[in-house]
Amino acid sequence: MRPRLLLPRGDLARPCSPAIHSTTTRFFTQSASLRVGIRTRPQLGFLNVPVTTQQYRYLTTERKARLKYDIKQGIKITSSLWIAGACCFAIAFALVEETLEARYPTPHEWSMLSRIFFRGAFCERDQTDPSRITDWVHVTNWIKSVVDRLEDPSIDGKGLRDAPSDRPKGTKDISTMSENWRRGYYEAMMLYAKAAENVEKWVTDKTQNLTVPNDYVIGPSNPNPRPFPNEDYRPPQEDDCVPTFESPNEIYMRILSTEGLTNRQRMEAGLAYATWLEFKQITGPANIILENAVDLAATEQASLIGGQSPLDTKTYTLIDTAGHHPSSNLLQSLTALATFRARNGDVSSALPMLVSILQARKTLPTSDPRRIPPLPQKKQTWAGAALALLSEPPYPDAPEDGTLPPLRDAKERCEEAALSLHIGEIMYTAKSTNNTNPSETSAQHHSHHREEGLGWTREAVDIAEEQLRGLSNKQSAMPARHTCRECLAAGLENWTMMVSRLAREEKARKEELERNPDLHKPKKTSWWGFWGQGEHKQEDLNRWAAEEKVIAERQRRAADLLDELPTGNRGFLSFLQA
Repeated sequence: MRPRLLLPRGDLARPCSPAIHSTTTRFFTQSASLRVGIRTRPQLGFLNVPVTTQQYRYLTTERKARLKYDIKQGIKITSSLWIAGACCFAIAFALVEETLEARYPTPHEWSMLSRIFFRGAFCERDQTDPSRITDWVHVTNWIKSVVDRLEDPSIDGKGLRDAPSDRPKGTKDISTMSENWRRGYYEAMMLYAKAAENVEKWVTDKTQNLTVPNDYVIGPSNPNPRPFPNEDYRPPQEDDCVPTFESPNEIYMRILSTEGLTNRQRMEAGLAYATWLEFKQITGPANIILENAVDLAATEQASLIGGQSPLDTKTYTLIDTAGHHPSSNLLQSLTALATFRARNGDVSSALPMLVSILQARKTLPTSDPRRIPPLPQKKQTWAGAALALLSEPPYPDAPEDGTLPPLRDAKERCEEAALSLHIGEIMYTAKSTNNTNPSETSAQHHSHHREEGLGWTREAVDIAEEQLRGLSNKQSAMPARHTCRECLAAGLENWTMMVSRLAREEKARKEELERNPDLHKPKKTSWWGFWGQGEHKQEDLNRWAAEEKVIAERQRRAADLLDELPTGNRGFLSFLQA
């Protein structure tokens, strides 16, 4: 008998639910509204149960530790950056000061601030940036600080004494100080005087504590003041202003009266003072100071050679003294006196002086056993270079005192060329006052003088160019190259101006002859006319125009000598420079 399946009747009659045979999964988490097709309860706000938000601790123990660590690390990094920046700045400052020390050496016995101020003043004076000009106010302040510190016994002037009371106020006696100290003091005082020349017209308004040039001061001495550029201050009044800096006259007089300077230092200070007085058009005292400088050099040489002075004290021309050549001091001071008189119109006195100086220079020796030749420089090893960076560079030896005659080298030959330029200028501009030839007219005599002046100028240009082309590019030859380059540039300029004036006169004379053909015929005024002295030859009418072309060719040929760039060692960063 087949077994029967026991199921409820209702289940067999009811059709199978499609959910049983569906492939979809049914979850218990589904809403009841999906299972039961009844209406849901409406969601009303006042029936909802409020839910409270969970509170969190933002500054936990872990976060506190992390925050402390971050703050400490930030302080460490910031401090390290500041220390590294300060070290870089100190290294850069040390390298700059080391470079300036090599360029402007200072005595080692000075204090650090005095040496820094000294180098800074000279560096600002020799400003090479074309976009800037020398700030002479800063130069004066820096070098004045150096002088004040050197004269202060509690700083750098220990052992310094005051000069006798008959000397100008503030004069010192430096004879007890070391030689290096004296040389540095002299250089500082000379720069102080030079800086005072450029800030002589600066004044300080006491009511506003304002320092300005006197061009802005309102007062009787300045009826047309310049507009004051700063609106925060009122224009200074003359009654409220006093000079800011010391007068150059007072500084130069202090230098000349200082005890302990050498004769060469006194002579150079006197020449600089005379140049300043000539600029201020005070020619009388300038001439006296120059004569005193010449007398000082002549007396010094006469005492050294134990014989007659090589100078004629009436005409100030050099004389032969039994084979003794004039010293460098005498040649330098006498040249300054001669050029000063030539500039101020005393040609009759200046020309014999210049000719005697030129003759004396041409007889100078090429060697002198009294001079000690410099020792050859040894090759420096890597270890020596490293030690040199760590040690302080030595202070240079004292320069020559000027008592010996100079050697006739390339630099002295260019000095001869400069003398020829001066003589050429004088001859070219000389008036025809002493005409000893009665057959020459005044115009012919003047033309003869101008041609002589041109001859002196041509000779100077030839000498300067020849010496400049023969010099090397070594550092030791730089002073000679500078002298020859200046002489060549001045000679070409003078030559061009002289010939241009003669060419214009030649052109005017040629046009006049074209308008008046009868002037071509010779005038038989004397038996000299038989030899054609009155004719105007064609080559005479084109002479100066042809020489202008020669000068243009010489200028083109000398351009590479005048415009050459320094070829020294520019350091390991030279590949970054154009």
